[in-house]
Amino acid sequence: MMKKQIKIGMAKMVWVMLAAAALLFADTAAAQSGGFAGSYSRMGIGARGIGAGNVFTSTAFDGVYAHYNPALAAFNRGNQIDLSSSMMTFNRMMNSVNATFSLPPNAGINAGILHAGVSDFDGRTLSGYPTDRFSINDYQLFVAFGLRANERLNLGFAAKVVHASYFDDVNRPWGFGIDLGLTYRLATDLSLGIAIQDILTSLSWDTSDLYGTAGSTRKDDRFPTRYKLALSYVLPNQKIMFGTEYEIRAQRSDVISASVATGTGSPRIVRNTDQITTSSNQFRVGSVYHVHERFSLRAGLQILDFDYIEESIQYSAGFSVHLPFDRFSPSVDYAVVQEADGVSLMHVFALRFNL
Repeated sequence: MMKKQIKIGMAKMVWVMLAAAALLFADTAAAQSGGFAGSYSRMGIGARGIGAGNVFTSTAFDGVYAHYNPALAAFNRGNQIDLSSSMMTFNRMMNSVNATFSLPPNAGINAGILHAGVSDFDGRTLSGYPTDRFSINDYQLFVAFGLRANERLNLGFAAKVVHASYFDDVNRPWGFGIDLGLTYRLATDLSLGIAIQDILTSLSWDTSDLYGTAGSTRKDDRFPTRYKLALSYVLPNQKIMFGTEYEIRAQRSDVISASVATGTGSPRIVRNTDQITTSSNQFRVGSVYHVHERFSLRAGLQILDFDYIEESIQYSAGFSVHLPFDRFSPSVDYAVVQEADGVSLMHVFALRFNL
């Protein structure tokens, strides 16, 4: 008994240190691999996931979020609804809806919508005269199905639809992708999670209607494919969870080269486009601590690119207040995270209802 108490006491101390570090260094500049389609869909979902460093690929300890791994939908034992909205600078917004539905005896469905956008752009002509104000928007709808194969193994599949609306005179593309995942309980309190996300997810563009001959067509603008391996450990007291993840992203890019062609007539510039695939490696660690039946704490740390560790460390923290109402058992969630490149702090607010 004494050893068990010491173990729990040390875990609590480690958790407090992690949370303190997250709050202390929240204003540290961070960066992440950019320039690829669908970046909003890789920022996480809700205050609980983002506050804990997005380490929910292998666990449903703090609720079911199949956005991280479709196999988590199999953990549904009731119906939960999460609504979240982010406070961001420069007229940006990020919102999400996450809902779960149980399919007895051993399956579940998790559906959600992600929305990100920038509003109130000041449109100008090439001469600088104001024209109109406009907004851009990205959407992702995902539906995940999870099946409990046995007492240890869960399997999952997710289908997602993506849509972009950037300008009235530019086509509004649609895309489709899939996620695959599994979770496996290695021991009573230790779980493994594996997920492959954004398989075949892409968008296609055509700006020729807007720019004429100066426009271009971009086919198959791929979202990076994500390969995730995760572990989570829940202490015997069922109050503290530690999670860690390693992710490899396969990112396809266009490399444009130019050369001068000579021969008959005037010299001309010839442009060639080649596609290359690069990768980036990421690491996450996070924790959730149910301090009291009415209060929970979260903290996390992410390294968003191992090639630029010092610049890409990102800290997050958050909490939940579980309201004393029997109906719906509502919770109010909050998280703060340093945005990429030290742009500003992003504040995430959310509500959880249990039906």
